[in-house]
Amino acid sequence: MTGTGIRRRLALVALVALAALAAACTKKAPKYDTNLLSNASFEDVGSDGVPKGWKLVLFRGAPTQSEVRYGVDTLAADGKRSWFFQGDPGTRRWYLLQHEVPIWEGETHVRIRGFMQTDGVRMLPQQFAQCNLLLTFYDKDHNRFQEERAADRRTPLCHGTNPWEEQVYTFVLPKGTRYIAVSCALGMNGQVWFDNLSLEIPKPVPWETATTKNYVFHWLPGHPMPQGAPEVQQQVFDYAASKLGVNSDVVINYFFYPDTSTIRQMTGTKVYLYINWDDHEFHSINPRDDHELVHFITDSIGRPPRSLAEGTVFWIQDQWNGVPLDDLLRSIVRSNRGINLVTMFDTNLFMQADIAVSLPMSGAFVKFIVERWGPAKLIELYRSTNGMNSYPAVAKGFEAVYGLPMQDADEAWQIWMRTNYGKK
Repeated sequence: MTGTGIRRRLALVALVALAALAAACTKKAPKYDTNLLSNASFEDVGSDGVPKGWKLVLFRGAPTQSEVRYGVDTLAADGKRSWFFQGDPGTRRWYLLQHEVPIWEGETHVRIRGFMQTDGVRMLPQQFAQCNLLLTFYDKDHNRFQEERAADRRTPLCHGTNPWEEQVYTFVLPKGTRYIAVSCALGMNGQVWFDNLSLEIPKPVPWETATTKNYVFHWLPGHPMPQGAPEVQQQVFDYAASKLGVNSDVVINYFFYPDTSTIRQMTGTKVYLYINWDDHEFHSINPRDDHELVHFITDSIGRPPRSLAEGTVFWIQDQWNGVPLDDLLRSIVRSNRGINLVTMFDTNLFMQADIAVSLPMSGAFVKFIVERWGPAKLIELYRSTNGMNSYPAVAKGFEAVYGLPMQDADEAWQIWMRTNYGKK
């Protein structure tokens, strides 16, 4: 190559390098803790009645079915307007109010905020457990990371009648997320209002970490976990897994905070504990947990009725509220305050029962079936009753595992309770 050719080649390389540098310098810098949503209080409304920057997206129902009522309302938590959905027993066609934004490459967490008010929200037959805020994630080619669910992440379900209350939750982003859709959702009877929404990329936190087999522990600089706490927590995990007879490979991200004000400020929780089940995150001001870890272990196996899930915890702990389980059960049996399995496995009845009775009794039932049939059958029961919340469905799943009608199991359990705890 001639000297002139070499000089031209070098000049071209230099131009390419300068162009790349210029592109890097002009790349928009992330704005942490800043609302990425436009028209987040629904003040600016289009001619179609939908807030500008937002759109209605069908998520359930056919064109011929009765659709959810919706629109802009003057009942507001911020400004002069809010958005509402209203369903009734005949509603079968449901929409999401959705707004999508791009985000910067490489971000790991996202925070959703929003105010909600509800009036008589409850799920009826053929309706859907949605009255919350949903997040859907897309990659650079606008492909979803999964298609099975209406959304990738969601805030807890709101129900009943409640005044305006802010929902604040932080979620892990799938690696490669470049777009996020925020949706307001209702799939149940009643009315919900949404207002003053915000989607933010929280400023990265310089967590310090330590790792055990089933944990990655995180703490803030200058506020480490107590010495030996990670090792003790792993021992508690191992004990719970051994009681269940499983070898769990779940890895829990355990975030430890120095006080309640710090955890509330950083996560938006109103108490001292925040759990993200999908991302296996546990946030707490306590350096030890012996309750939620059981749910983390069993979550990949199945999500049975609450009574069975909580009963498993209390059976493993062998206590409730610091009182030995056997002492509580003696008091319950001798005062004739027990419940039967119809109440135990109908979620509405179980939630209405006195927790000082229902929760220890749930532990007693798990103890009974493990003593009689072993922990392996309990794990099978988790699988066979996954997602079930009614007594008939649970009874069918129980009989499939144990070969015994639930009514017969109830009678055998009551005899076991009186034999073990009824004698003075």
